[in-house]
Amino acid sequence: MPDLGHSFLRGLAGAYELDGPTLLAVGPTLEAHLARARARWPRVALSGDEFAEHLARCAPDADELANALGGLCTDDVFLACACARGDRAAIEAFEAEVMPHVPRAIVRIDRDETFVREVMEEVRIKLLVGDGREPRIASYLGRGPLTSWVQVTAIRTGYSFKRKRSPETPVEDEDAFDLPIDDDPELARLRERVQEPFRVAFREALASLSPRERTLLRLYLLEEVSAEALGTMYDVHRATIARWITQARRQVHDETRRRLSKTLGLDARAFESLMNRVLSGLDVSLASFLERS
Repeated sequence: MPDLGHSFLRGLAGAYELDGPTLLAVGPTLEAHLARARARWPRVALSGDEFAEHLARCAPDADELANALGGLCTDDVFLACACARGDRAAIEAFEAEVMPHVPRAIVRIDRDETFVREVMEEVRIKLLVGDGREPRIASYLGRGPLTSWVQVTAIRTGYSFKRKRSPETPVEDEDAFDLPIDDDPELARLRERVQEPFRVAFREALASLSPRERTLLRLYLLEEVSAEALGTMYDVHRATIARWITQARRQVHDETRRRLSKTLGLDARAFESLMNRVLSGLDVSLASFLERS
């Protein structure tokens, strides 16, 4: 078995066993993910063993493991792991490629420039400073882009700031449910046409979730309860929790899509572009809604 497979097994720490065929497949799969991550982040110094061991913490259950790893944002996991270990190039890449997208989430809460800067700085401290413990960015599991995960952290932080400083000032729905389309000129021109139908469709899609699904999303996205802890609460494996959360996200997206397809009347290209944006910002929209509901 390749060395990366050994490192992956160490990272599993006995969470589950791998059968022979899976064991043979996981090594080359990890090598491919490592090569792709290094191509994207060539200046980041993270060994293959460190990456494989860390990736095991993010891994779903053993069923079709090689394919399941392909569903994770492993490039982003590579960067997050290196940031957690204090690699300067990784932190510089994080600042250059992730943090510029974070204000887009914060302005849903308050557009004041000072507020945005303060929340940004608090997010940096939360994620990158260990303070005697492992930095919080190490808890990113790759189930969705790192940028979206950091934006959700910013949403939580921003609402916390807002409650402490001006609890009497509500956040307007127009901001909380803003579509992330300003940087797409074609979609931005459609904002007035699509914004309100999106709000209605998104609320209805969330209402279609079961109480358990809404509770899971709230605990996972807003309260930062880990999949392991949720597994203990529900007496299931963490991989089952991850699957439930993924299914709930997918249902919200699919139901939003179904409702919008009936009301918007966009051409196919514009509609697909819009739905790709909805999917990419799904956790941010979920966090905004759940925080206010």
